[in-house]
Amino acid sequence: MSSLKQKLHPDRFSDMSPFMAAITAYVLDESWTDPQIAEITVSEQEDLVYIRKVGGVGFDGVHSLTDLRNYWNRLIDAAGLTADERREAVRMFRVKVETIPGTTL
Repeated sequence: MSSLKQKLHPDRFSDMSPFMAAITAYVLDESWTDPQIAEITVSEQEDLVYIRKVGGVGFDGVHSLTDLRNYWNRLIDAAGLTADERREAVRMFRVKVETIPGTTL
């Protein structure tokens, strides 16, 4: 397991919610939670992300993109990442969560 994945693993954070553990696993391409997140889609018009669990039909949850971004930033602050690890964690979040399908964001 990479250093980044070890540092962000939910077992290191006793106060991490199951939701944030699932988000972290999704961003890092891991299967740490049950159920797992299969897809996150960003609204083009609103500050929302839609979340679909593995095996789910349709989206199971709607969350604020701003809140999710803030949670991620707090997690990577608490994880003690190096500058390179932090850049990679931000990049991975943007690729998996913030990119609107069909765009180059």
